[in-house]
Amino acid sequence: VVISFYLAVQEDGIADVLRIITPREYEGYALSLWSRSQRKIGRWLQGQLLLGLIIGVIVFIALTILQVRYALILAILSAIFEIIPYFGPILAAIPAVAVAAIQDPFLGLLVAGIYFLVQQTENHLIYPQVVRKTVGVPPLLAIIALLIGGKLAGMTGFIVAIPVAVVLVEYLNDVVDYKKSFA
Repeated sequence: VVISFYLAVQEDGIADVLRIITPREYEGYALSLWSRSQRKIGRWLQGQLLLGLIIGVIVFIALTILQVRYALILAILSAIFEIIPYFGPILAAIPAVAVAAIQDPFLGLLVAGIYFLVQQTENHLIYPQVVRKTVGVPPLLAIIALLIGGKLAGMTGFIVAIPVAVVLVEYLNDVVDYKKSFA
């Protein structure tokens, strides 16, 4: 993890590693694949930020309508936790439900229900569409990638699932284009 972090922070760290480990005949292709994938992963990160903004606004509106104290802070927390697929909204819901329950136990239940609806809407409608529009990964593949990533590597798997899927889709698109060139 530490080595990966340092390679990612270095300007051309991963490209340099690819130059070292890739045979010279495939070096150009590997660097091209990495460059294209890197652009799409950057768009994915922008999509994550957009998703956080969308969820933050939805949560702010809902909590304001319900007159929950600290609605803005709780909405900002929800937006920040959106970087963590699936579990982020659960982590963000805990303080919101606690604050609402202190005000009124029934309000706590309403807020829990609101967060559940927001999470379901995000997981099944908003997130797959944002991923499709920003990086070109089909919504079903995004959901499958998240499930596999989470099963194989837990929280880390959830976080890296879409970037790995992006690289895989880029590679598979290259394979299809290569086969079409011989047809």
